[in-house]
Amino acid sequence: MKENELPVLEISNIDWDSDHDEFEKLPKQVKIKWDSKIWTISEVSDWLSLKFDWIFSSLNIQQIGTWENSGCSCCPSGCGCC
Repeated sequence: MKENELPVLEISNIDWDSDHDEFEKLPKQVKIKWDSKIWTISEVSDWLSLKFDWIFSSLNIQQIGTWENSGCSCCPSGCGCC
């Protein structure tokens, strides 16, 4: 991986806790541009819980590619607005 390349992660088979009011609207799969070369299951799991404000029982995470960081500091997870 080049210095400015960061991982694209696919979070799949997300088994959300079904006590959520809108359980059916929660995603079963998410692809994200991670903003660090190094990631852990714990970090990604915490991010997912915070993003959707809910807990889950299990998930799968794999790196499916890379993205190039353009140096934008306002875009965590690489939204690409700049």
